[in-house]
Amino acid sequence: MAKKTNTRRGNNEGSIFQRKDGRWVATVTLGYDDNGKRVRKTLYGKTRTDVAVKMSTLVGTTLQRGHTSIQNDNLQTIMQEWLITFKQADVTPRTFDGMLMRARNHIYPVFGEMKINEITSHQIQIFFNKMSLNGYAVATVRKVKFLLNQFFNYCKRCKYIYDNPVSDCIVKATAKQKEMAQNKYKAIPMDVREKFIATIGSHPFLGPLALTQMFGSLRIGEALALKWKNIDFENKTIEILAAITEMPEFDKNYNVVKRTTVIGETKTAASIRKNPMPEILANSLAELFERRKQEELETGVILTSPNSLVFGTKDGEVRSYSGTKCIYYRALKRAGLEKYNLHFHKLRHTYSNMLFESRENPQVIKMLMGHKDVDTTLRTYNSIDDWYYMQAAEKLEIKSIDYTTKTPPV
Repeated sequence: MAKKTNTRRGNNEGSIFQRKDGRWVATVTLGYDDNGKRVRKTLYGKTRTDVAVKMSTLVGTTLQRGHTSIQNDNLQTIMQEWLITFKQADVTPRTFDGMLMRARNHIYPVFGEMKINEITSHQIQIFFNKMSLNGYAVATVRKVKFLLNQFFNYCKRCKYIYDNPVSDCIVKATAKQKEMAQNKYKAIPMDVREKFIATIGSHPFLGPLALTQMFGSLRIGEALALKWKNIDFENKTIEILAAITEMPEFDKNYNVVKRTTVIGETKTAASIRKNPMPEILANSLAELFERRKQEELETGVILTSPNSLVFGTKDGEVRSYSGTKCIYYRALKRAGLEKYNLHFHKLRHTYSNMLFESRENPQVIKMLMGHKDVDTTLRTYNSIDDWYYMQAAEKLEIKSIDYTTKTPPV
């Protein structure tokens, strides 16, 4: 006998239950035939939501404001099914993991038990405002908004709801966040760069890795995926074609049980590029190549073939981001540089800043950075410190002298 899991039903919802084999079933009464016999229709689906939608379509049931009958399911039930059925097939496992995390950490605790047709724009706007006031980064709030917006658009297409309550909501940086962004210098300070290169740059493994990011503009994931065939010592170029990523593995409840580092595609299509190598980077990588050749002779492990990883382990395997970060931060601490917060991405910011300091064309910097548009380069990768203000003041000083030496018009 089938096990009924829901005894309470919405208006005109008929009978919905789950069979022992896990399949959901609905029986709908459509009317009576000429002999007075009841006419029934049986509907099947993989989830309760599927059956409820089929049923509401069949009987033409609508709620106020045009909402389709899906009353007994809350947001968490519908959203989780949408994520697993649609988004998992549409995005990478890592992106899917991020969506699940945002749903579980931010959305479900607030809206999870609510019916989707009960959620208003006012409630969602308050939710975004509270996230911002509680110190969440603007980027985090916007990612949550993006996920909610996609979900409610899906619900609207399925006629579960009449309007998308996220459409009118906005996410703005608070005054404090704007001030922090304006005052934050993202590159390595000029007076620290020389010390950083002298200490970390001399490390046999971290030196070439750091210089590849600082003078080649590579993201850490791109650097760890780099192969010797991507480096042209003769023409002094470095080609970026791939990046490492962490692929999560899920259990039956979609909790992450394992993460595996693999080589995959670059962040965007624009990230595929060929950049010039300055002398300091070319020399550092050439020295690394010779050291790897020596290791090859000692261990018998192939480390310098065209397909060998430049920054692989001693066994030639790909390094994980987390393991590499631990080695890097230990080296920073030993060098007394931990107070400057010199994370990997700061090295890439330094690359762009050095080019801006040299008055390079922003469009050229955009191409070298692998950005899709120049706005990202100008807005995010052009930090300003006192040096810029001093340079501006010097220009004004020269201009003022120029004015005072000119003979005034008669």
